[in-house]
Amino acid sequence: TIQLDIVTPERLVYSKQVNMVITKAANGDIGILPNHAPVVSTLLPTSVCAKIDGKDEDIAIGGGFLEVSPE
Repeated sequence: TIQLDIVTPERLVYSKQVNMVITKAANGDIGILPNHAPVVSTLLPTSVCAKIDGKDEDIAIGGGFLEVSPE
């Protein structure tokens, strides 16, 4: 699994271990799996789909930044 944290300037709004993350980056759709290469990208206003044990959780976002790190 990977740790998905969604934060605003004010607070942490979502934090879970997930199997996969799918969202819309500035250059198109991106899917993140465990051991993904490091990435930094801007995000469009869209939703983030967190796949957890065969179920999807969709979280609306107003844009921002995506950072994938080895940790």
